[in-house]
Amino acid sequence: MCGLIAVAGSSNSALETFAGLMNLQHRGQDGAGILTVDSKKSGGFHLQKGSGLIENVFSERSFKNLTGAAAIGHARYATIGRDDPNLLQPFLDYETGIGLGHNGNIVNFYSLRDEILQKSVLRVPLNSDSALILKLITDSIGSQKVTTDSIFKAIKVAMDKLVGSYSIVCLTRGGDIFGFRDPNGIRPLVFGNKTTAEGDKVWAIASETIALNFLEYENIEEVKPGEAIYISAGGKVTRQMIKPDSYSPCMFEWVYFARVESEFGNQSVYEARFRLGLILAERIKSLGIEADIVVPVPETSRVAAVALAEGLQLPFRELLIKNRYINRTFILDGQQSRQEAIRRKLFPIAAEFKDKRCIIVDDSIVRGNTAKQIVRLIKQAGAKEVTLVSSCPPISNPCYYGIDFPSAAELVAHNKTEEEVAADLGCDRIVFQTVQGLKDALEQASLCTGCLTDTYPTDIDSGREFETRRLQDRNDDRALAPAKHSSC
Repeated sequence: MCGLIAVAGSSNSALETFAGLMNLQHRGQDGAGILTVDSKKSGGFHLQKGSGLIENVFSERSFKNLTGAAAIGHARYATIGRDDPNLLQPFLDYETGIGLGHNGNIVNFYSLRDEILQKSVLRVPLNSDSALILKLITDSIGSQKVTTDSIFKAIKVAMDKLVGSYSIVCLTRGGDIFGFRDPNGIRPLVFGNKTTAEGDKVWAIASETIALNFLEYENIEEVKPGEAIYISAGGKVTRQMIKPDSYSPCMFEWVYFARVESEFGNQSVYEARFRLGLILAERIKSLGIEADIVVPVPETSRVAAVALAEGLQLPFRELLIKNRYINRTFILDGQQSRQEAIRRKLFPIAAEFKDKRCIIVDDSIVRGNTAKQIVRLIKQAGAKEVTLVSSCPPISNPCYYGIDFPSAAELVAHNKTEEEVAADLGCDRIVFQTVQGLKDALEQASLCTGCLTDTYPTDIDSGREFETRRLQDRNDDRALAPAKHSSC
């Protein structure tokens, strides 16, 4: 899961890209990069990238070097090679003059890479699926001039080979930008424009609407599944449907990853999370569960917890206090790192829990690290009962599309009942959202729910090899033998 933005036609393209990335920081905290192109200077391209948070990668001096009227930016969420600076994006193929940033995951990466290695002499190593996508595009273009037509044909060649999720932004030596989205639209991508005070038209493409709204862009639309959009330096916009399929956006975007201010498919993330809470309130009523207070696990679950408290007519209390300087623990690398970060991240207001029957609301329960630690802290504070509530259904299968749980063996809900999960986590009971409740709340006719139902929108035959090899690359201390999955 990564954050993307591309800007064309702005005299402050690097600053706009930086500001947009700052509003996408939640999508990746492992590193960031900005690539600009300046036709007025020799060499054209200017690139800066580094590990860590965006504000630590760039300084005021950075923007004296990152000149040009077009730029792309990337905030990295790593699933492998977290500390490898060679995997930081954007990537640049200087020979063809194309830079690329990618959000998603290519399921058949290893088999495609092996195929390419047998046929080609490489200028740069293919050590990531993003580099592979760039190579597919640049190989297709070859010695041709980079034009709208040649780019669309190259994207078609790439789409015919790629299996998985990908939202892409690219920059050309001529100052054009383009983007495209996988045929199922698993990862989000939007675009919009604005007119400057000087009357210039500026265009941008980004992962989420929040980035464009912050920059005061208007006429914001989604790039459709299987669609490509090309925006020239002069502001000409060309769209082409390359390879559409059934729309299957990742449900986890609404549940966890996206900023609450964003919208996907004209669906507000805030409203979706609020409905998740209301639906859970009805489920808790039907189960006859009684409680004294409702407490959210900060930050993402807050909206659902407010709705649940309203639905149950119970007091809503912020009693788990977050150290704001700790990164999101779910996206940290390795089980030990996540557990240590959780211990430092949250602390309870103990006196408010004493003798209370507590409903603790979390957005999702993946490995159970956060939940287990929180339950322990609340029990130590003297809570009478702890009911753990998840606004997401049980996550019991791997994700092959860019979220870092590649093995079912590391998932706390895999092959377990709610009672067994509750016992593992140490709570009195656990209540999960239902899959139907999730669909009702998100108001989407079709979703990617592979991690919930084991039914995936793409072929996952390559996923088994991917699962094994990614676990080897990641070297996670809970990388157990992968479970079997059906191909759908």
